[in-house]
Amino acid sequence: MYALIVGLVACNSSKPATPVAPANTGANSAPDGSTLKVTAATIQFPNNDQKLTTDEVMLSAGPATPQFVSSIPLQYRFQVMTSASVLVQETVVNSTNWVVTSKLLPNTRYSWRVRPEFQGEAGPWSGTGSFITREPFVLNDPLTNGTTIGSPIGGRFLPGQGWQSDSLTSGINYDIAAGCIDCTLEFDATNFGGQEGFPFAKDLKWLSMGDPGAFATFGGFRDHPWKMHLVQRADYPTGMEIIWRNGGTNADGGDPGDHRIKLIDTPISFHSSNVYHFKLDWGIFGYEISVNGIEVLSDDWDHWYEVAPLRIQLGCIPRADSFVGIIYRNVTLRKDSDVKN
Repeated sequence: MYALIVGLVACNSSKPATPVAPANTGANSAPDGSTLKVTAATIQFPNNDQKLTTDEVMLSAGPATPQFVSSIPLQYRFQVMTSASVLVQETVVNSTNWVVTSKLLPNTRYSWRVRPEFQGEAGPWSGTGSFITREPFVLNDPLTNGTTIGSPIGGRFLPGQGWQSDSLTSGINYDIAAGCIDCTLEFDATNFGGQEGFPFAKDLKWLSMGDPGAFATFGGFRDHPWKMHLVQRADYPTGMEIIWRNGGTNADGGDPGDHRIKLIDTPISFHSSNVYHFKLDWGIFGYEISVNGIEVLSDDWDHWYEVAPLRIQLGCIPRADSFVGIIYRNVTLRKDSDVKN
């Protein structure tokens, strides 16, 4: 019965200006080259120059529909092209979803399209979708290879594991000359439990940020209007705290001000055998902080965190509040957008 669907296509779709695949031809082909009586698949996402937020590029289309039978096992041919219509990758899959496997350039516009196929016959092409790939990394520091692109103070490298802090004043500095006002910072940490600061009568810090000049002294960092640090509370097993100043020290927050949140309980239980993935996302809207995909801290602001240069420090050396024994790895920083342009 599948022979019924081979023939002229009922609807004519426009032929691309620059063909990137041989067109079907012959007595049964339509002007667009199709020979299969099915509707076109539809572009779903990404589309309309959508800016991607992950490195994985998954293309998703709505299915084509046979015109004379209830269903047939259609395959789908996907094509990815540059903005100049140069073919980057092409594949045929048994699904309307496909993850691009070719390495695409960061922060670059690509287009794509899809068509249904069956037993060597081809349906009409969809319209053309478009997307822009994610921004490149500003920082990409695995720490598992025995080196760092940052500046380590104390600590040691554990082959294949990462960099380990060995004192309250150990850390790694990453200095970003232009600052980072709309960014995502991620890192993995392990070999720490709950209330690690209790023996020291301190709330220890996973991370600190601010003006590099403020890191020279305890008081300079403590009182600086751009200070940020992410805290594990020593008084509660799952307690956390964030102090994030966006240009001011107003204790009630405001913009600029001290955007501080103290939690005595969070959904995160800390065990030294576990690996914790920290993600900090900040921009013109404020900030969101998650651990293992669970949002734990967030606040809004309307004054950007626009300190430049910006220092990102694993630990908190000015206050001697770094974790002792913690292991860091897979530190990345990505600029989400350039909101000033």
